[in-house]
Amino acid sequence: MELWMAAGILLALSVLLFIYSFTQKQEKEQAYKELEEFSLTVTRSMYDLNKRVKALESELGIESLEHMLPQRVTQLNKDNIITMFTKGYPTEAISQQLNIASTSVQEIIDAYVEEGIRA
Repeated sequence: MELWMAAGILLALSVLLFIYSFTQKQEKEQAYKELEEFSLTVTRSMYDLNKRVKALESELGIESLEHMLPQRVTQLNKDNIITMFTKGYPTEAISQQLNIASTSVQEIIDAYVEEGIRA
């Protein structure tokens, strides 16, 4: 009798924990979605600021030093490129918004698609 009672309690506890795990998964997915939106917002803000700086440079007749800087694609930029690509942005728009060469953007997208095909 005690064994059946213990088994029933364990079964009920396992069902409750199973249901709880689904709620935690949804919260985690929501956090990832919010982080992705924040990342895109920051990227757009950076794009707008760069655009304003270029406008000011052209108004004041200052030559941009941007061409002297090495073009590095950081992991955050890669993530933003993939996010924007999956949301339907064209390669040229991604390139302009993130201020990255379109060939680099296309290479990252190609690698992402190739990786997805292999998976």
